[in-house]
Amino acid sequence: MKHVVLLKSRISNLGGLEKYASRIASGFLEKGCKVSLLTSGDSTPLLDSIEVHTATTCRWPGFRRMEQYDQFTRKWLENHRADILFGMDRNRLQTHMRAGNGVHAAFLKSRILTEGRMKWLVCQANPLHRKVLHLEKSGFENSALRKLFTNSHMVKKEILHYYNTDPAKIEVVHNGVEWHEMQNDFDNWPEKRIETAKHLGLDPSHFHFLFIGNGYLRKGLGQLLRALARLNRKDVFLSVLGKDNRADEYRALATKLNIEKQVAFFGLQKEIRPFYQLADALAIPSFYDPFANVTVEALAMGLFVVSSKTNGGHEVLNEQNGAIINDLLDIDAVTDALSKALTQPKTETRAKRIRESVRSLDFSNQMPLIIDACL
Repeated sequence: MKHVVLLKSRISNLGGLEKYASRIASGFLEKGCKVSLLTSGDSTPLLDSIEVHTATTCRWPGFRRMEQYDQFTRKWLENHRADILFGMDRNRLQTHMRAGNGVHAAFLKSRILTEGRMKWLVCQANPLHRKVLHLEKSGFENSALRKLFTNSHMVKKEILHYYNTDPAKIEVVHNGVEWHEMQNDFDNWPEKRIETAKHLGLDPSHFHFLFIGNGYLRKGLGQLLRALARLNRKDVFLSVLGKDNRADEYRALATKLNIEKQVAFFGLQKEIRPFYQLADALAIPSFYDPFANVTVEALAMGLFVVSSKTNGGHEVLNEQNGAIINDLLDIDAVTDALSKALTQPKTETRAKRIRESVRSLDFSNQMPLIIDACL
Protein backbone atom coordinates (compact mmCIF):
# COMPACT_ATOMS: atom_id res chain seq x y z
CA MET A 1 0.00 0.00 0.00
CA LYS A 2 1.45 3.35 -1.05
CA HIS A 3 1.54 6.10 1.55
CA VAL A 4 0.53 9.50 0.20
CA VAL A 5 1.24 12.54 2.36
CA LEU A 6 -0.59 15.76 1.46
CA LEU A 7 0.99 19.09 2.39
CA LYS A 8 -1.66 21.80 2.88
CA SER A 9 -0.70 24.39 5.46
CA ARG A 10 -4.22 25.64 6.16
CA ILE A 11 -7.41 23.68 5.60
CA SER A 12 -10.04 25.48 7.66
CA ASN A 13 -11.62 27.77 5.06
CA LEU A 14 -12.73 25.13 2.55
CA GLY A 15 -12.19 27.40 -0.42
CA GLY A 16 -11.21 26.32 -3.92
CA LEU A 17 -7.78 24.96 -3.00
CA GLU A 18 -9.16 23.17 0.06
CA LYS A 19 -11.85 21.50 -2.02
CA TYR A 20 -9.15 20.35 -4.41
CA ALA A 21 -7.22 18.88 -1.49
CA SER A 22 -10.31 16.92 -0.50
CA ARG A 23 -10.85 15.61 -4.02
CA ILE A 24 -7.19 14.65 -4.41
CA ALA A 25 -7.28 12.82 -1.06
CA SER A 26 -10.40 10.95 -2.18
CA GLY A 27 -8.74 10.06 -5.47
CA PHE A 28 -5.76 8.46 -3.75
CA LEU A 29 -8.00 6.62 -1.27
CA GLU A 30 -10.03 5.16 -4.14
CA LYS A 31 -6.78 3.76 -5.54
CA GLY A 32 -6.13 1.94 -2.27
CA CYS A 33 -3.51 4.33 -0.90
CA LYS A 34 -3.02 5.34 2.71
CA VAL A 35 -3.41 9.12 2.95
CA SER A 36 -2.06 11.48 5.60
CA LEU A 37 -2.41 15.25 5.81
CA LEU A 38 0.15 17.63 7.30
CA THR A 39 -1.45 20.97 8.13
CA SER A 40 -1.38 23.73 10.74
CA GLY A 41 -3.73 25.84 12.85
CA ASP A 42 -7.43 25.08 13.09
CA SER A 43 -8.30 22.34 10.64
CA THR A 44 -11.51 21.08 9.13
CA PRO A 45 -11.10 17.35 8.47
CA LEU A 46 -11.11 16.64 4.74
CA LEU A 47 -12.22 13.04 5.17
CA ASP A 48 -12.68 10.75 8.18
CA SER A 49 -10.44 8.09 6.63
CA ILE A 50 -7.23 10.13 6.47
CA GLU A 51 -4.72 10.81 9.25
CA VAL A 52 -4.29 14.48 10.14
CA HIS A 53 -1.10 15.77 11.76
CA THR A 54 -1.23 19.40 12.84
CA ALA A 55 1.70 21.74 13.39
CA THR A 56 1.61 24.44 16.05
CA THR A 57 2.50 27.74 14.40
CA CYS A 58 2.32 31.38 15.37
CA ARG A 59 -0.45 33.51 13.93
CA TRP A 60 1.88 36.40 13.13
CA PRO A 61 4.11 37.29 11.40
CA GLY A 62 3.12 35.35 8.30
CA PHE A 63 6.64 34.62 7.12
CA ARG A 64 7.47 33.03 10.47
CA ARG A 65 4.33 30.90 10.33
CA MET A 66 5.30 29.63 6.89
CA GLU A 67 8.78 28.77 8.09
CA GLN A 68 7.43 26.90 11.13
CA TYR A 69 5.11 24.81 8.97
CA ASP A 70 7.93 23.98 6.55
CA GLN A 71 10.17 22.95 9.45
CA PHE A 72 7.37 20.80 10.89
CA THR A 73 6.89 18.92 7.61
CA ARG A 74 10.62 18.24 7.22
CA LYS A 75 10.94 16.99 10.81
CA TRP A 76 7.85 14.77 10.47
CA LEU A 77 9.21 13.23 7.30
CA GLU A 78 12.45 12.29 9.04
CA ASN A 79 10.47 9.77 11.09
CA HIS A 80 7.78 8.66 8.64
CA ARG A 81 7.81 7.05 5.20
CA ALA A 82 6.07 8.76 2.28
CA ASP A 83 5.93 7.20 -1.19
CA ILE A 84 4.30 10.32 -2.58
CA LEU A 85 4.71 13.72 -0.95
CA PHE A 86 2.06 15.88 -2.59
CA GLY A 87 2.39 19.62 -2.00
CA MET A 88 -0.48 22.06 -2.45
CA ASP A 89 1.26 25.12 -1.00
CA ARG A 90 4.79 26.46 -1.19
CA ASN A 91 7.18 24.08 0.53
CA ARG A 92 10.84 23.31 0.03
CA LEU A 93 10.37 19.61 -0.43
CA GLN A 94 7.76 17.51 -2.24
CA THR A 95 7.85 14.77 -4.86
CA HIS A 96 4.65 15.97 -6.51
CA MET A 97 3.04 19.38 -6.47
CA ARG A 98 -0.06 21.19 -7.69
CA ALA A 99 0.75 24.86 -8.17
CA GLY A 100 -2.82 26.04 -7.69
CA ASN A 101 -1.62 29.37 -6.30
CA GLY A 102 0.26 30.12 -9.49
CA VAL A 103 3.66 31.84 -9.46
CA HIS A 104 4.16 34.45 -6.76
CA ALA A 105 6.95 36.14 -8.72
CA ALA A 106 4.52 36.66 -11.63
CA PHE A 107 1.77 37.86 -9.30
CA LEU A 108 4.07 40.49 -7.77
CA LYS A 109 5.08 41.65 -11.25
CA SER A 110 1.40 42.01 -12.17
CA ARG A 111 0.95 44.50 -9.33
CA ILE A 112 2.95 47.04 -11.33
CA LEU A 113 -0.09 47.41 -13.60
CA THR A 114 -2.49 48.13 -10.73
CA GLU A 115 -0.31 49.73 -8.03
CA GLY A 116 2.81 51.01 -9.77
CA ARG A 117 6.47 50.03 -9.82
CA MET A 118 7.13 51.47 -6.34
CA LYS A 119 4.65 49.00 -4.82
CA TRP A 120 6.45 46.15 -6.58
CA LEU A 121 9.77 47.32 -5.16
CA VAL A 122 8.29 47.54 -1.67
CA CYS A 123 6.99 43.98 -2.01
CA GLN A 124 10.46 42.76 -2.91
CA ALA A 125 11.69 43.99 0.49
CA ASN A 126 8.70 42.67 2.47
CA PRO A 127 9.76 39.67 4.64
CA LEU A 128 6.57 37.77 3.84
CA HIS A 129 6.97 38.09 0.07
CA ARG A 130 10.66 37.26 0.33
CA LYS A 131 9.81 34.09 2.25
CA VAL A 132 7.17 33.07 -0.30
CA LEU A 133 9.60 33.64 -3.17
CA HIS A 134 12.31 31.64 -1.39
CA LEU A 135 10.01 28.69 -0.72
CA GLU A 136 8.63 28.90 -4.25
CA LYS A 137 12.08 28.75 -5.81
CA SER A 138 13.17 25.91 -3.49
CA GLY A 139 10.07 23.88 -4.32
CA PHE A 140 10.06 24.39 -8.09
CA GLU A 141 13.79 23.76 -8.47
CA ASN A 142 14.16 20.88 -5.98
CA SER A 143 15.72 17.80 -7.58
CA ALA A 144 13.34 15.55 -5.60
CA LEU A 145 10.34 16.99 -7.48
CA ARG A 146 9.07 14.39 -9.95
CA LYS A 147 5.82 15.91 -11.22
CA LEU A 148 4.52 19.49 -11.15
CA PHE A 149 0.86 20.11 -12.03
CA THR A 150 -0.30 23.54 -13.17
CA ASN A 151 -3.89 24.52 -13.85
CA SER A 152 -3.04 26.55 -16.95
CA HIS A 153 -0.43 26.83 -19.67
CA MET A 154 -0.03 30.42 -18.51
CA VAL A 155 1.32 29.24 -15.14
CA LYS A 156 3.58 26.68 -16.82
CA LYS A 157 5.14 29.44 -18.92
CA GLU A 158 5.62 31.60 -15.82
CA ILE A 159 7.41 28.80 -13.96
CA LEU A 160 9.75 28.22 -16.89
CA HIS A 161 10.37 31.97 -17.14
CA TYR A 162 11.21 32.60 -13.50
CA TYR A 163 12.71 29.29 -12.38
CA ASN A 164 15.09 26.56 -13.49
CA THR A 165 12.54 23.76 -13.70
CA ASP A 166 12.66 20.84 -16.11
CA PRO A 167 9.69 21.38 -18.49
CA ALA A 168 9.29 17.59 -18.77
CA LYS A 169 8.16 17.55 -15.13
CA ILE A 170 5.29 19.99 -15.73
CA GLU A 171 1.83 18.76 -16.67
CA VAL A 172 -1.10 21.11 -17.32
CA VAL A 173 -4.46 19.97 -15.93
CA HIS A 174 -7.15 22.62 -16.14
CA ASN A 175 -9.40 23.14 -13.14
CA GLY A 176 -12.28 20.73 -12.87
CA VAL A 177 -15.91 21.66 -12.34
CA GLU A 178 -18.96 19.98 -10.82
CA TRP A 179 -20.52 19.69 -14.27
CA HIS A 180 -22.84 16.75 -13.59
CA GLU A 181 -23.73 17.99 -10.10
CA MET A 182 -24.88 21.30 -11.60
CA GLN A 183 -27.34 19.68 -13.98
CA ASN A 184 -30.52 20.32 -11.98
CA ASP A 185 -29.60 23.93 -11.17
CA PHE A 186 -28.82 24.51 -14.83
CA ASP A 187 -32.09 22.95 -16.01
CA ASN A 188 -34.07 25.21 -13.65
CA TRP A 189 -32.40 28.49 -14.56
CA PRO A 190 -35.30 30.02 -16.58
CA GLU A 191 -37.70 29.73 -13.63
CA LYS A 192 -35.07 30.55 -11.02
CA ARG A 193 -34.00 33.65 -12.95
CA ILE A 194 -37.44 35.17 -12.44
CA GLU A 195 -37.57 34.02 -8.82
CA THR A 196 -34.11 35.38 -7.93
CA ALA A 197 -34.70 38.69 -9.71
CA LYS A 198 -37.93 39.16 -7.76
CA HIS A 199 -36.24 38.28 -4.48
CA LEU A 200 -33.44 40.79 -5.11
CA GLY A 201 -35.73 43.47 -6.51
CA LEU A 202 -34.11 43.36 -9.95
CA ASP A 203 -35.56 43.50 -13.45
CA PRO A 204 -35.22 40.06 -15.13
CA SER A 205 -35.58 41.65 -18.57
CA HIS A 206 -32.25 43.48 -18.15
CA PHE A 207 -28.94 42.02 -19.25
CA HIS A 208 -27.23 40.83 -16.07
CA PHE A 209 -23.47 40.75 -15.65
CA LEU A 210 -22.02 38.87 -12.68
CA PHE A 211 -18.68 39.51 -10.96
CA ILE A 212 -17.36 37.10 -8.29
CA GLY A 213 -14.06 37.56 -6.50
CA ASN A 214 -12.26 38.52 -3.32
CA GLY A 215 -9.80 41.37 -3.71
CA TYR A 216 -11.44 43.72 -6.18
CA LEU A 217 -8.23 45.37 -7.35
CA ARG A 218 -6.55 42.15 -8.51
CA LYS A 219 -9.82 40.88 -9.98
CA GLY A 220 -10.19 44.02 -12.12
CA LEU A 221 -13.47 45.36 -10.75
CA GLY A 222 -12.39 48.96 -11.28
CA GLN A 223 -11.81 48.37 -14.98
CA LEU A 224 -15.13 46.55 -15.22
CA LEU A 225 -17.03 49.48 -13.68
CA ARG A 226 -15.33 51.98 -15.99
CA ALA A 227 -16.17 49.88 -19.04
CA LEU A 228 -19.75 49.38 -17.85
CA ALA A 229 -20.19 53.16 -17.69
CA ARG A 230 -18.95 53.47 -21.28
CA LEU A 231 -21.68 51.14 -22.54
CA ASN A 232 -24.14 53.96 -21.84
CA ARG A 233 -27.05 51.54 -21.52
CA LYS A 234 -29.60 51.59 -18.70
CA ASP A 235 -30.83 48.04 -19.32
CA VAL A 236 -27.56 46.50 -18.09
CA PHE A 237 -27.00 45.47 -14.47
CA LEU A 238 -23.96 44.20 -12.57
CA SER A 239 -24.07 42.04 -9.42
CA VAL A 240 -20.82 42.09 -7.42
CA LEU A 241 -20.13 39.13 -5.12
CA GLY A 242 -17.13 38.69 -2.84
CA LYS A 243 -15.30 40.73 -0.24
CA ASP A 244 -12.83 43.57 -0.17
CA ASN A 245 -11.85 45.82 2.74
CA ARG A 246 -12.06 48.80 0.39
CA ALA A 247 -15.47 47.96 -1.06
CA ASP A 248 -16.76 51.45 -0.21
CA GLU A 249 -14.23 52.92 -2.64
CA TYR A 250 -15.74 50.86 -5.45
CA ARG A 251 -19.24 51.92 -4.47
CA ALA A 252 -18.00 55.50 -4.63
CA LEU A 253 -16.48 54.84 -8.06
CA ALA A 254 -19.83 53.52 -9.32
CA THR A 255 -21.47 56.72 -8.07
CA LYS A 256 -18.79 58.88 -9.69
CA LEU A 257 -19.37 57.06 -12.98
CA ASN A 258 -23.14 57.62 -12.61
CA ILE A 259 -23.93 53.87 -12.70
CA GLU A 260 -24.74 53.37 -9.00
CA LYS A 261 -28.30 52.30 -9.91
CA GLN A 262 -26.90 49.63 -12.23
CA VAL A 263 -24.58 47.98 -9.70
CA ALA A 264 -25.32 46.07 -6.49
CA PHE A 265 -22.70 44.84 -4.01
CA PHE A 266 -23.91 41.63 -2.38
CA GLY A 267 -20.73 40.75 -0.47
CA LEU A 268 -19.92 37.16 0.41
CA GLN A 269 -22.65 34.68 -0.48
CA LYS A 270 -22.85 31.06 0.66
CA GLU A 271 -25.09 30.21 -2.27
CA ILE A 272 -23.93 31.61 -5.60
CA ARG A 273 -25.81 29.36 -8.02
CA PRO A 274 -28.93 31.56 -7.87
CA PHE A 275 -26.74 34.39 -9.19
CA TYR A 276 -25.49 32.13 -11.99
CA GLN A 277 -29.13 31.32 -12.80
CA LEU A 278 -29.97 35.02 -12.93
CA ALA A 279 -26.96 36.20 -14.93
CA ASP A 280 -26.40 36.32 -18.67
CA ALA A 281 -22.62 36.69 -18.46
CA LEU A 282 -19.76 36.48 -15.99
CA ALA A 283 -17.11 39.21 -16.07
CA ILE A 284 -13.81 38.30 -14.40
CA PRO A 285 -11.17 40.70 -15.82
CA SER A 286 -8.39 39.59 -13.44
CA PHE A 287 -4.96 41.18 -13.49
CA TYR A 288 -3.65 37.86 -12.14
CA ASP A 289 -5.43 34.55 -11.66
CA PRO A 290 -3.72 31.16 -12.19
CA PHE A 291 -7.16 29.83 -13.17
CA ALA A 292 -10.23 31.44 -11.63
CA ASN A 293 -12.65 28.65 -10.65
CA VAL A 294 -15.63 30.87 -11.43
CA THR A 295 -14.62 30.75 -15.10
CA VAL A 296 -15.58 27.10 -15.52
CA GLU A 297 -18.42 27.26 -12.98
CA ALA A 298 -20.08 30.01 -14.99
CA LEU A 299 -19.59 28.14 -18.27
CA ALA A 300 -21.08 24.99 -16.71
CA MET A 301 -24.11 27.09 -15.78
CA GLY A 302 -24.46 28.34 -19.36
CA LEU A 303 -23.06 31.87 -18.96
CA PHE A 304 -21.03 33.71 -21.56
CA VAL A 305 -17.70 34.63 -19.91
CA VAL A 306 -15.66 37.82 -20.32
CA SER A 307 -12.14 37.47 -18.95
CA SER A 308 -8.53 38.49 -19.45
CA LYS A 309 -5.38 36.88 -20.79
CA THR A 310 -3.98 37.14 -17.26
CA ASN A 311 -6.59 34.69 -15.98
CA GLY A 312 -5.37 31.18 -16.86
CA GLY A 313 -9.03 30.26 -17.21
CA HIS A 314 -9.13 32.12 -20.53
CA GLU A 315 -7.62 28.98 -22.05
CA VAL A 316 -11.04 27.29 -22.05
CA LEU A 317 -12.75 30.22 -23.76
CA ASN A 318 -13.52 30.45 -27.47
CA GLU A 319 -15.59 32.60 -29.82
CA GLN A 320 -18.78 30.77 -28.88
CA ASN A 321 -18.55 30.85 -25.10
CA GLY A 322 -16.59 33.95 -24.21
CA ALA A 323 -14.55 37.06 -24.97
CA ILE A 324 -10.89 37.55 -24.01
CA ILE A 325 -9.49 40.98 -23.10
CA ASN A 326 -5.91 41.31 -24.31
CA ASP A 327 -5.05 44.54 -22.48
CA LEU A 328 -6.85 45.41 -19.25
CA LEU A 329 -5.36 48.91 -19.21
CA ASP A 330 -7.18 49.64 -22.48
CA ILE A 331 -10.70 50.51 -21.34
CA ASP A 332 -11.87 50.41 -24.96
CA ALA A 333 -10.79 46.75 -25.12
CA VAL A 334 -12.69 45.97 -21.92
CA THR A 335 -15.75 47.80 -23.23
CA ASP A 336 -15.60 45.93 -26.54
CA ALA A 337 -15.57 42.60 -24.68
CA LEU A 338 -18.64 43.61 -22.66
CA SER A 339 -20.32 44.76 -25.86
CA LYS A 340 -19.73 41.34 -27.39
CA ALA A 341 -21.33 39.73 -24.35
CA LEU A 342 -24.39 41.92 -24.81
CA THR A 343 -24.93 40.26 -28.20
CA GLN A 344 -25.07 36.89 -26.42
CA PRO A 345 -27.97 37.11 -23.92
CA LYS A 346 -28.71 33.82 -22.22
CA THR A 347 -31.23 31.69 -24.04
CA GLU A 348 -31.94 28.00 -23.49
CA THR A 349 -30.24 27.05 -26.76
CA ARG A 350 -27.19 29.23 -26.25
CA ALA A 351 -26.82 28.25 -22.58
CA LYS A 352 -26.85 24.55 -23.44
CA ARG A 353 -24.16 25.06 -26.08
CA ILE A 354 -21.94 27.00 -23.66
CA ARG A 355 -22.44 24.43 -20.91
CA GLU A 356 -21.53 21.61 -23.29
CA SER A 357 -18.18 23.31 -24.05
CA VAL A 358 -16.84 22.33 -20.59
CA ARG A 359 -18.42 18.89 -20.19
CA SER A 360 -14.96 17.31 -20.46
CA LEU A 361 -13.77 19.31 -17.42
CA ASP A 362 -16.03 17.48 -14.98
CA PHE A 363 -14.05 16.43 -11.90
CA SER A 364 -14.60 12.79 -12.83
CA ASN A 365 -12.33 13.43 -15.83
CA GLN A 366 -9.85 15.92 -14.36
CA MET A 367 -8.99 14.26 -11.05
CA PRO A 368 -7.80 10.95 -12.59
CA LEU A 369 -5.36 12.93 -14.75
CA ILE A 370 -3.57 13.97 -11.57
CA ILE A 371 -3.95 10.75 -9.57
CA ASP A 372 -2.93 8.41 -12.38
CA ALA A 373 0.09 10.57 -13.27
CA CYS A 374 1.30 10.28 -9.66
CA LEU A 375 0.78 6.53 -9.41
